[in-house]
Amino acid sequence: MRTPVVSDLAAALLDALDADALDRLAERLAPRLTNHLTAAVTAPECDRWLTTREAATHIGRSTTALHKLTAARGIPFSQDGPGARCYFRRSALDAWMRSL
Repeated sequence: MRTPVVSDLAAALLDALDADALDRLAERLAPRLTNHLTAAVTAPECDRWLTTREAATHIGRSTTALHKLTAARGIPFSQDGPGARCYFRRSALDAWMRSL
């Protein structure tokens, strides 16, 4: 856990950087951030079943648009039977979004 003093110091240092320095910092941090974000997205707890509302939020669409996609079989989903609730695996939605 970071102490407030360290957080304040880090914020002050970042505020003091000009655009070129921020670009150099971004270049140096990019590999680390990529590894960090990849690990976070592929963590088992992130790949869970989402409800229709959660899935719509995740892909940035309305629930109505999501219902239309499921009716057209245009998006990966599961349901227990005809007319039952739809569930969406987060990893499948991410793969679907990458394929667009």
